[in-house]
Amino acid sequence: MMNTVSKIVNTINREGFNAVIRKTNNRYSSWKQIRKIDFQKAENHWKSLKNRYQGERVFLIGNGPSLNKTPLYLLKNEYKMCFNRFHIMTERLNWEPDFFMTSDNLVLSDLIKEFDQLIPKTKLSFFPGIHFRGDNYIKEVEKYDNAYWTVQLHGRGFSEDLPKIFPGGSVIYEGFQVLKYLGFNKVYLIGVDMNYQVHKTAKRLEKKGIDIISQNDDDPNHFDPRYFGKDRKYHQPEKYVINNTIKDLKYLAGHFVSDAFQIINIGFDSKLSVFERDDFWRILNMSADKQKNIFYNLLLDVAKSQNESLSFGKFPVIERENLKQDINYSFILDNTEDLSIIKSFIFTHIPIGPYNNKYFFIKRKKL
Repeated sequence: MMNTVSKIVNTINREGFNAVIRKTNNRYSSWKQIRKIDFQKAENHWKSLKNRYQGERVFLIGNGPSLNKTPLYLLKNEYKMCFNRFHIMTERLNWEPDFFMTSDNLVLSDLIKEFDQLIPKTKLSFFPGIHFRGDNYIKEVEKYDNAYWTVQLHGRGFSEDLPKIFPGGSVIYEGFQVLKYLGFNKVYLIGVDMNYQVHKTAKRLEKKGIDIISQNDDDPNHFDPRYFGKDRKYHQPEKYVINNTIKDLKYLAGHFVSDAFQIINIGFDSKLSVFERDDFWRILNMSADKQKNIFYNLLLDVAKSQNESLSFGKFPVIERENLKQDINYSFILDNTEDLSIIKSFIFTHIPIGPYNNKYFFIKRKKL
C-alpha cells in the first residue's frame, strides 16, 4: 500500500495529476479486458513449453553499446534470448535469436508491422496480450504458431504460472520469468549495461512524461544509433526509471535466484552489480582455432551478401586517427578500444568483429 501511495505522489510531482488519472484509466481498461479473456486456450498453448529446455544454459542479450565490444558471433551454437529491435544487429551475425520478446507498448506498436520478418526466424516469441497500459495485442500475436502472449499482473513478483507475468522496469525482467518457465537453469547476461543517458534530441509525446519519439538516427543508449532512430517511440531513460529497474532486478536477485536458477552477468562494461559476475571468455572456453574459423566464415558470408570480393590482404588497415567520414571501400580498424566510429560508419558499412583486436568494416552495396 505504501509503495502504491509513493508511486502516485511521485507521478503527480513529475507529470501532474492528469497523468495519475490517465494511468488509472489505462489500468482499469486493462483489467476489464483481462476479465473477458478465456485463458484456457493460452494456458494449453503454454503447457507445451514448460521445462522444454530443462537444465540447459541460455544467453540473455540486452541491447547496450557494449555489444559492439562483444564477439556475439561466437554464440552461434548457444541458446539466445533477445529483445525489442535487436534484429538490426543480425546483419552482422551468423545467427538469429532463438527467443524474442518485447513488453513495452510503444516499442511493440512500432514492431507489429515487422512481425512477418521477425517472428518466423525465431523458435519462440513472446509479447503482452493485454498490456497494463490498456493495449490489446492478442489478435496480432495469435497469427503465429510460435508466438505466445502474456498477461501482465499488477504489483511486484516473479511468476511461474505463465501466461500471467509480472512486469518490471525492463523487458528483461519478464524475460527471466519466461526462461525459468522454459526450464533453463543458467542465464548469462550480455549487453545489460545500465549506463543510460537522456536522449536529448528526442521529442516528448506529451508536455510531461517519459513517452518520446526520436527525431534522428542518433540513439545514444544502444549498440546502433538507428536502434531507437528516426520516428521510433520509446520511453526516455530518466534517472528514476533506471533506479526503478535496478530495484526490480535487485528484488529478483534477492528472492528468486538460487542454485537451481542462476543469473550471471558476463557482459562487457556492465554497471549492473546485483547479479553474480563472471568472465565471458571463461564461460565460452573456446579454442583460438575455432574462434578463427567461426569469424572468417561469418566475414565471407557478409562480404558475399554485399557483393564484395573478399581477399583478406586487399582490405587496408586504417588507424583510428586517420579515419575519414567519406571512406567508400571496405577496411580494417586495427584497434578496438574506441568503437564510437560505428555510430558514423554503420550507415555505409557493416561492422564485423571484434576479432583479435580488429574490426572489419564491409562496404554496403548500393541499392
